[in-house]
Amino acid sequence: MMKKIIAGLFLVVVAIATIYCFVGKENDTESKTVSEQVVKKNTQAVEDVVFEYKKDSLLNDCTQDSKMLCAVDFATKCTINPDFAGCKESRLPKFIFMNDESLKRPTEISFKVHKIKPISADLVEIHTDSVCNGNWFGLCQGRVIYVVVPDGESWRVKDIYAIESNNI
Repeated sequence: MMKKIIAGLFLVVVAIATIYCFVGKENDTESKTVSEQVVKKNTQAVEDVVFEYKKDSLLNDCTQDSKMLCAVDFATKCTINPDFAGCKESRLPKFIFMNDESLKRPTEISFKVHKIKPISADLVEIHTDSVCNGNWFGLCQGRVIYVVVPDGESWRVKDIYAIESNNI
């Protein structure tokens, strides 16, 4: 009798696990599809556009149609001027707000979006080819990647890193 109960429980667990796997894969596919659609729309909007920022002429509003690009726009403005409106209250990476002359914070940054790469439904990398007039941790020259995540109805930069741009 006990063997029948254990065998029955085993079959129920296997059935539930099988259903969970199929439902999980469908959700992953749907999330990936949504993410890919968002990325495709955003990539088309910024082809061959060079974004330029100067400390003395930063605008409060983002002029981009993409919320992900507005997140990068805001992070760039806060990089140039950590006292820019809303920067201190934001959830940007803490290193953006470090003040030390040896960091050589840039006063001008320009970049061109190289690609927008979805990692998951709630994590996207925006690869840029950047130029600046400072050093700032090496995060404004060459291939700079902004990691953006959803933040309510918008997106925010969660991290910034740089990689060598050879053969990418």
